[in-house]
Amino acid sequence: MLQRIQTLYIAIAFALTFLLLYVPMADLDMTGLTSAAGTVLAEKYSYTAVGVKQYFTDPNFNGPTSGYLYHSVALMILVILILLIDIFIILLFKKRILQMRVCVFNIMLNVGIYALFFLFVMKTSSEISSSVGVSTPMNYHLSLIFPVISCGLTYLAIRAIGKDEALVRSLDRIR
Repeated sequence: MLQRIQTLYIAIAFALTFLLLYVPMADLDMTGLTSAAGTVLAEKYSYTAVGVKQYFTDPNFNGPTSGYLYHSVALMILVILILLIDIFIILLFKKRILQMRVCVFNIMLNVGIYALFFLFVMKTSSEISSSVGVSTPMNYHLSLIFPVISCGLTYLAIRAIGKDEALVRSLDRIR
């Protein structure tokens, strides 16, 4: 049934994963730094699951502008796949064993978010630093722990599904 506690766990995990598409997970702030050419930089780069968004001040426009510098197609596809699997898990409420197996697969995909994200960050931050000529440390955000929380909630859902399955099996034994 849809009113079980594991549905709430998976729904919260879905919301946290959905936020990864919009909330920055890391920043590369180069405002106020002097480049190798001697110009003062006014650029900031935000890393989301969609890609790297560049914020800079355009001297002709006299205001902040932004745009995607790099797109992370693989990371975005992985996040969307996890979102679809979360919906699929909720809809599998009649097949509890399959639901638990899909939950385990979902946990593995959530761990894969970190692998793809850090690979993407290492590749693009080195390209940005070499093109500008300035090296600056990466600032990581709290939203980077959303996949860990999602894994924990999915694990709690697995335990709740297992309890439901044990209850159904015990009632079948009584009949």
